[in-house]
Amino acid sequence: MRRYLDLLRRRDYALLWGGATVSELGDGMSFVALVWLILERGGDAGTVGWLAAAYTAPVVVGGLAAGIILDRFDRRRVLVGDNLVRGAAIASVPIASALGVLSTAQLFVVAAVYGLLYMTSAAGIPSLIPDLVSEDELTTANALESISFGLGGLVGPALGGIVIAVFNAPVVLAIDAASYAVFVVCLLAMGPVERRPAAATGAGGVSPAVPQRRATGGGLGPAIRFILGAPAIVAITVIYMGLNLSTGVFSVLAPVYSRDVLGGDATTYGAILSAFEAGGLVGLIVVGAMRWRWPLGRSIAVATFSAGLALGLLLIRPSFLPTLLILAAAGLFASSLTAWAQTIRMRLIPPELRGRVFALLRTTMQSTRPIGAILGGLLLAGGDPIPAIAATAGFVVIPGAIGLWLPALGRGPTAEPDGRPASRT
Repeated sequence: MRRYLDLLRRRDYALLWGGATVSELGDGMSFVALVWLILERGGDAGTVGWLAAAYTAPVVVGGLAAGIILDRFDRRRVLVGDNLVRGAAIASVPIASALGVLSTAQLFVVAAVYGLLYMTSAAGIPSLIPDLVSEDELTTANALESISFGLGGLVGPALGGIVIAVFNAPVVLAIDAASYAVFVVCLLAMGPVERRPAAATGAGGVSPAVPQRRATGGGLGPAIRFILGAPAIVAITVIYMGLNLSTGVFSVLAPVYSRDVLGGDATTYGAILSAFEAGGLVGLIVVGAMRWRWPLGRSIAVATFSAGLALGLLLIRPSFLPTLLILAAAGLFASSLTAWAQTIRMRLIPPELRGRVFALLRTTMQSTRPIGAILGGLLLAGGDPIPAIAATAGFVVIPGAIGLWLPALGRGPTAEPDGRPASRT
């Protein structure tokens, strides 16, 4: 745990992480509220699928622009603008509800605005991290960033379900709007961030010989060429595309499974979403507190394959408690993926390309989530959850199995730049 405490003593990183964590908690609550508002208005699985698509599909458009903007302007100020706009969009729902003018169309518009701007922070935060911490702190810093998402996914849905049950869904969205304001204050409190040069060593199956040519021009071409020159990054991206297909299917499956298979309500829905994140949070705490001696690329493949096998157990349609345990196990296996993948990327990406490369990678990975959401709606149209469950597991286990033998994921140094043996601190 000392590694976490040492890192959080860095004021600017602590402000970035703290603000992002509060915002993620709000976002974890808000999606549950948007889905529940749709269901309260008579929506079915297909409508939920289209809402999930609206929540994620605009990422493809917004992500391409976000990378260029992040590399061209002060990244911290760009994040401030993003959070102000998204916070205002979320706040419009409780305001419209209080005035009695809230419509289903507005819910879709708010979801689309969120998706359009989502990549600004999703790429902007990791673009700032290498400038705020030392190289040997990258894995711990990335674990903490993943813990932010984990806390949002763990506490957010469960808390959102409780607030909906006690008050109503618009109150949840008012809380999320306030969380955006907290992040803005934290960003404004940070000092100027100086961009540092990238590390010269490879990691996680990436050869140190990957070209580190300085980018020319402000377009996406240099970023695309860089990505294509790093085979392990390409492989990891494909694994994540499968994982996000699974997430998209599950985003539609979860409320239907909660209501029709488990016979539950919004609290049940929030609980099963939180179970996956609970396992993930435990795993992340362990990963960030230790040095890892094995190749990161191969470790990602093993963890993905194991998570897919765990999700496959949902095919037996277990009761509530076993469902929570299965999802927690899947989350535990998948917990380390983002931290390890981010460490690989951050060691390789030149600072002048970080915004564009992170945006391109995360946009590419996120592009499959709306496809999964639409597919989930189609698979659930007949009322049988088995096809959707099989897709949720298959989109994870198959890429993981392929990654187990890919040469690009089996070479390279460990997460630690000096190659010291693993030890807990």
